[in-house]
Amino acid sequence: MARSPHARVVGLLVLLIAVLGYFAVRSSADGTHAAGMWPVGLASGLLVHVAREHLALAAAGVLVLAFVTIDLAGYPTEVAAGYAVGIVLEGLVTQHVLGVRWGERRRLSDDLDMGRYTVAAVLGAATGATLFLTISAASGFGDPVKVGLATFIVHFASQLTLLAFFMEEVRLPGAGGSAERLVRWALTLAATLLAFVPGGLPSVLFFILPLLGWTALRASMREALWQLLTVAVIANTMAQLGHSPFEALQVIRDRGPELRVIPQQMFMLGCALVCIPFAMAVNRQRQGSIEAANERERLRRIVEGATGMAIIETDVRGLITLFNPGAEAILGYGEGEVLGHSPEMFHDRTEMVRQAELLGVPAELVHVGLALSGPGTGPQDWSYVRKDGEVRSVSMSLAPIEAHRGTVVGYLITAEDITQRVRTHDALEAALVTERRAVAHLTEVDRTKDAFVSSVSHELRTPITNIVGYLELLMDGAYGDTTGSQDEALGRIDANSHRLLELIDDLLTLSSIESLDVELTQEPVDLREVIRRTGARVGSDLADRRQRLDVLVPSEPVVVLGDEGHLERMVSNLATNAVKFTPDGGTIVLRLRTDGERPAIEVQDTGVGIPQEEQPLLFNRFFRSTYAQTEAIKGSGLGLSIARSIAQRHGARISATSMPGHGSVFTVTFGETGTVPVPRVPS
Repeated sequence: MARSPHARVVGLLVLLIAVLGYFAVRSSADGTHAAGMWPVGLASGLLVHVAREHLALAAAGVLVLAFVTIDLAGYPTEVAAGYAVGIVLEGLVTQHVLGVRWGERRRLSDDLDMGRYTVAAVLGAATGATLFLTISAASGFGDPVKVGLATFIVHFASQLTLLAFFMEEVRLPGAGGSAERLVRWALTLAATLLAFVPGGLPSVLFFILPLLGWTALRASMREALWQLLTVAVIANTMAQLGHSPFEALQVIRDRGPELRVIPQQMFMLGCALVCIPFAMAVNRQRQGSIEAANERERLRRIVEGATGMAIIETDVRGLITLFNPGAEAILGYGEGEVLGHSPEMFHDRTEMVRQAELLGVPAELVHVGLALSGPGTGPQDWSYVRKDGEVRSVSMSLAPIEAHRGTVVGYLITAEDITQRVRTHDALEAALVTERRAVAHLTEVDRTKDAFVSSVSHELRTPITNIVGYLELLMDGAYGDTTGSQDEALGRIDANSHRLLELIDDLLTLSSIESLDVELTQEPVDLREVIRRTGARVGSDLADRRQRLDVLVPSEPVVVLGDEGHLERMVSNLATNAVKFTPDGGTIVLRLRTDGERPAIEVQDTGVGIPQEEQPLLFNRFFRSTYAQTEAIKGSGLGLSIARSIAQRHGARISATSMPGHGSVFTVTFGETGTVPVPRVPS
């Protein structure tokens, strides 16, 4: 079964720790008590690399490796055990500090990451140094102070150099080519070897830092880390073999073998503290440049894709620097024709003066532009002149383009073509004006018609009343006896005269009710009495048709404010209508309901009903149903219209429900519009 990449990495790390650990301790200078340059950075990297559930197992492995390599190098067993514990604790502290912020993912991408990385290395090295110092003091193995100091410097350099390989960084390619990379590596290797080989040139040591900086600047961050590691491996290997440019320092040689490694490790610390932050900063800058380039490309595509919107950019002097395809489509100019010119070429003088007057500024483009780009200024409607001379209406906004610290570096103009919208709006306004005139004319015609009907009705009432009076005299024999055929003719004349008189009364009533100049009486009216009187009057006409009338009213008074006569006329019209359209033997019900504070009058019948398509026309003037016309049922078609007008004037709503062949229900609900209060009556 194949091993996973993760397992192979762990295996390689274990092997490197074992080999390098043994070599570092075994080849350290005689008399050294600090375990030489044991690769504690790799041990910490292993603990950082493994998953949390495997951390305890990895720590145990590091403990065994550290003990075995140090013990085999000839250190006392108890010292080897103590140093091994110190190395494990150092690695766990480093792993914990790195995991406080990042958890399972540990990055090197910003200054805070670098700070946390450095703190982890310092605390880890301090932990190891403290344990080594304690073991040295307890066992009498070497000078504890020198052991602690040497351990801290060596471990800090190891942590700082090696841990970076176990961190995540944004993988971005370098800026140099293959030739430049070859030169960088060749110079770095040459300088390191010349500085550390026996009989070399120690002064070349000062060129290593600039070379590492060059790599950090031009190469990828991963390559910079590898070059730093290469320098560290060469320097530490040569130092372990006793070849170091710092060995010539007499002051270091005289202070014991532990302190001999300090200058060497301080140099490596300097290399790491220059290379890693520099490479990280360059990497972050490259990432920002790539993101900025991607953002510019995205904005360019958005600008070019906004074909329905003109986007025009100018510099701080007001000269056009960007002209998108939408602007080309709206204004008819090509980009090459307008770049470097002023947007004033799109406006005529009249429009500029008009906009300047609206903004209260001088009629110059610079003043108008500054006013439009001020805070709180929204889109403005402008007239733009196309290349072909056509005037287009646009909704235009102008905003300043600000750089760092609010410095204005240009202006952005966005304009939406609203020509069609403006034309449609103007056409709608013209149509609305025409409609208002038509409505006013129709209102005047309706008013004239109502006045004419009212006047004619008044004029007709007097002669018809006289006719009816003389007919009664003739029928009573005041002018002599009449024959049977004459009596029949006079009866027909009398019936039709009364019908005509009723029609005139209905017209006059409707005209009076619908006239807003006429105030209805507002008095408390008990609707029960209205229902009862109407029932008594209508009930006297039902005997010949064997119809039954039921009057259902509550025992408590139901009072509304209104005109009692008109309310009685309303109920009477509804009841009379029910009688007309109910066959012999049918039932009419006058009912008064109280739903909370909204009383309702219902007139229900078992008549012929009303077809569905005719129900919306019920309350129109002079409307008569198909059944009424077919059966020649008498009526003017004004009764329901009068009932609706009376209901509306009393703040009530009238409605009807009907099913052909099963009767109808007319309902008047008071208090629907809130115009008429319905006082409570105490019981």
